[in-house]
Amino acid sequence: MMSNPIILITAGRQNHDTPRREMQTVTVGCDIDYLQSVLRSGGTPLLLPCLADSAAIHAALQVADGVIISGGGDILSLLYGEEPHPLSKLHDPTRDTMEIEMTREALAMGLPVLGICRGQQLLNIALGGTLVQDIPSQVPDAVKHFADGLDVVLLHSVDIVENSLLSRVLGATTLAVNSWHHQAVRDLGNGLRASAVARDGVVEAIEATEGTPLLAVQWHPEECAAAYPIFQRLFDWLVSEALAYRAHAQRES
Repeated sequence: MMSNPIILITAGRQNHDTPRREMQTVTVGCDIDYLQSVLRSGGTPLLLPCLADSAAIHAALQVADGVIISGGGDILSLLYGEEPHPLSKLHDPTRDTMEIEMTREALAMGLPVLGICRGQQLLNIALGGTLVQDIPSQVPDAVKHFADGLDVVLLHSVDIVENSLLSRVLGATTLAVNSWHHQAVRDLGNGLRASAVARDGVVEAIEATEGTPLLAVQWHPEECAAAYPIFQRLFDWLVSEALAYRAHAQRES
């Protein structure tokens, strides 16, 4: 009997406020919703700490069957050749380095990859793309992309490209999504295409052009999958692809 596939999830870092003169506390982790979403789909979540260590990244990928690049703060704009916008924030160059290296190696291995929010932006940069650094000031007539609700809010609509991988996974060509971002994909990276856009033209999902098991969305499906099961299908897809990856690797070994 085949065991649950291992889904490697990238973890960010956070500084915690401490009383004056006490040592600063820094933790690594991700929202528990990522873990629960993977578990509901039959996968086993495994966190990749925010450490720029090539040997550790390589070792973690050797036991993984799939990857989630999780959400978080802004990516340093110098990585895609731009000076920072005044409203860019929450930078973590260690995380940028770790996730770019991990992403490129995972794709080279053929591991299935799901990018979420920052994860979509990171994927795009790792493959040579660029970002809109601040939607409200750089996208004319932008809709609201950052929710202020106290509970899960499906904030705006996205239109999904017909016959895209995303449309097949979700079984839909239009969808209301939650939203927590002020940056977005601008120029697409190599081998990528947009598979969903908001009504203001902001790219809301990307996928590979040539059948690579890669999907990324700008919204947060892990946050709303329990209340809105359509979003759980993204994790179902990842776990299914992870099982196929493991079976292929076992046949090749």
